[in-house]
Formats: sequence, C-alpha cells, structure tokens
Amino acid sequence: MNQSKNIALIVPGGFGTGKNNLGIPVLEQIVILLSQNFKVTVFQLYEVNKNYKAHGFELFGFRNNSKVGQYFKFFLCFIRGHRKKNFDVVHGFWVWPCGFLAVVLGKILKIKSVVSVLGGDGSSVPEINYGYLHRPIYRKLILWTLHHANEANALTNYLVDNLKRAGLKRELEIIPWGIDSEMFSFKEKPLNRPVRFLHIGNFHAVKDQPTLLRVFARITKSVDCTLTMIGEGNEEQRIRNLIEELGIQKKVRILYHMPYPKLVEFYHESDILLHTSLSEGQSEVVTEAMSCGLLVCGTKVGLLYDLPVCCITVGLKDFQGLADKILPLINDGVQINSIRQRGKEWVSKHNINWTVKEISKKQYKLFE
Repeated sequence: MNQSKNIALIVPGGFGTGKNNLGIPVLEQIVILLSQNFKVTVFQLYEVNKNYKAHGFELFGFRNNSKVGQYFKFFLCFIRGHRKKNFDVVHGFWVWPCGFLAVVLGKILKIKSVVSVLGGDGSSVPEINYGYLHRPIYRKLILWTLHHANEANALTNYLVDNLKRAGLKRELEIIPWGIDSEMFSFKEKPLNRPVRFLHIGNFHAVKDQPTLLRVFARITKSVDCTLTMIGEGNEEQRIRNLIEELGIQKKVRILYHMPYPKLVEFYHESDILLHTSLSEGQSEVVTEAMSCGLLVCGTKVGLLYDLPVCCITVGLKDFQGLADKILPLINDGVQINSIRQRGKEWVSKHNINWTVKEISKKQYKLFE
C-alpha cells in the first residue's frame, strides 16, 4: 500500500539474539507485518547472531562491547541509510536509549520521530533498582524525549500513569501489542484435576516469583494442584531454594525457555496463569494466556492493571490475598468462564494485526 515509504526502527535487541534466535517474538512479528506495507530498516543496538536471517526487512546490528564505539558505528550507519533511503519516520522502541536517539536524529535530519514506551522506561521499582523513573537523570531524559517526539505511545495505561506521576505533561496513545490469536487459539474447557497452574517469565527479581510460589503453596493446602514454571535467569537458585523451603517440590516443575510456538501446548494443557510481577510494560504471557482461555491471576501491573474485569488481581506481594481470591473460584465454573470470555473478547479485538494498523495509522500517519 505504502511500499514507497521508508521506516527506520531503532531497537535495543530482539532480532537474532539469544538461544535459538528467540529474541522478542512479538516484536519480530510486528516488524514483519509492518514490512508488508513499508520499506523497513531495523537498527539494533546489539549484535545479531550470525545464523539469523531477517525476512522482509533490512537489519543492522551493533556490538555493545564499547558504548562509544557502538554509538559511533550506529550513527554512521543510520546517516548512510538516510542518505540512501530518505527515511520518512524514525521509530524508537523503548524510550531509553532508542527513543532518545530517534528524537535526536529526527531533529538533526528533519525526520518524523515516534517513540514507544514499553517497560522499564515507564517504571520505577527502586528496591530492586529496576526501571528508570526513580533515577533523576534518566527520568529527565525520558520526559524530554516524550515531550519532543512527534508521536508517542505506550503499551498500557499502567505505564502512562507511572509517567504522569513522574512529570509527563502530554497524552500518549495506548497501543498494546497484540498476538497471533490463531496460533494462541482459545480452548474452552473445565478445570483439570489436579488443577494445573502455569508461570512463564524470566527468573528475575522484577517478576517476583517468591510471591507466586507462596500463593501456590497456600492453595496446595486446600486443592490438589501442580505448577509448571517456564523460564531461566539469575534468580533460579533462589526460586529452587524457596520451593524446597515451602515443601512443594513434588508439585512444581521447572522448564527452560523453548521455541515460541511450543509454548502453545503448555497454555492449552493449563488452567490458571500465575503472574505476580512488581512491574510490567504489558506482559505478553498474560495476553497469550487470555487468548488460550486460561484464568489469569496476579498483581495489578501492566495489562492486569488495565483490564481488571478480565483477570483476578491484588496489590504487589499480596500472596495471601491472591490465594484467597483464587480458592473460591476453583469451584465456580460460571464465574471462571465469564472472566475467560471477557479476556478472549479483548484479545480477539486487539490482535497483532490491530496493533500494526494502530501504529501505522495513528503514529506513522502515512496512509493519509
């Protein structure tokens, strides 16, 4: 439709990174769909695995051994690309540093700049030093970037509310990242016996798996159930130690990250997603779980903050409160199905094709 228009995307990573080139699957899918309408060039502030091939877009990666060297190479490559392609839009994913770079380059080269707030750039969890908004210099840079971008958006109202408390004065478009709802298809089913709980996420302090495990341990005292945890990270040993301490080792299994499509079978065989993070931009696993028909239970962050009628939520670290909300529901099939259906309706409307259209029409505005 607008294949003559050139879009430059700046990302911190997500393409051809990690084991099996897993990267950030939803971001990769969004860019592939954008490339059907635009000529897309991705500048990644991270080295691309040698065996990764981009499909439908051009990709440049930059090693981050030296930030000075990395940024110098990035700027040179971007300027060469602009001279060759004359970019219509430069879009930074995550405000710092990619959004900041997009705005600066937009001002220098007279290109329309778009910035997306996606997580830690709109968060503050000082007790674990997560997020940028409690750090004065970064907070000022993030607010400057958002105030000077031509267009700006965020995944959730949760992020926008955090930013407004930090001093943001402008409105942001809310554009959550949808998923492929055909891949993550809805399965209507009664709860298994034993009830199957699922958690998917990096083993990182911001995900607060200790709260999740305490929720599950409390539930096991009343209900026959199991928990599958899929992830890896520097909190793994702490998690394993707590599992032993709580005496639930026979009911919990830990699996490591796997190819993205394989996650579908774990969603389909599970009943309830537990997600007790201290902060989230959105949480794609919540979106995927709702799409597959799981009851989503967790803390009021990210999408759970925005969609209270589609899930069961409590405040941060409130393991007792969450367990007490889940236990009565396990035997209330009517209420569970009602919550599941509301989640399904939201995900169906806000799928990945909707996301790409919203970005293209409301942010790039190149269809006009």
